[in-house]
Amino acid sequence: MNRVLSYVRPAVAGLAATLVLLGLGLAPAQASSGLTADIRGTCVCDSTVGEWVVTWEVTNHRDVAGTIGNVRAYPAGRALVGLPNRVEPGQTIQGTQRLQSWEHTGSIAFDVNWDDGTVTYGHSWPIYIKISCHQA
Repeated sequence: MNRVLSYVRPAVAGLAATLVLLGLGLAPAQASSGLTADIRGTCVCDSTVGEWVVTWEVTNHRDVAGTIGNVRAYPAGRALVGLPNRVEPGQTIQGTQRLQSWEHTGSIAFDVNWDDGTVTYGHSWPIYIKISCHQA
């Protein structure tokens, strides 16, 4: 009997571990189907004028297109330029924002009216700049 248990326990443990890993593997896929828009911000120093140039990317993870509206860029007075108001399924769109060299945080926020009638509010993302930008 102990001999059978010595084979069964590792098999059961292996099966349990496999099911846990499969469960973890499925969880992100299931979660991503509920995602709407992914926001990413990157920045570079424009040393010719001593300003930060922030490139904002918005990726649509849904299977329907959406119209972006109620766009807010912070700090106030630092406009987000060139971001299309339409994002197709799987598409990534970009816009830029310029910050003063002494401004070390920025963010964007917006709402999306999806073509299936759903509206999602308050998509937002900050960027934190931890280095200096100087004019050359």
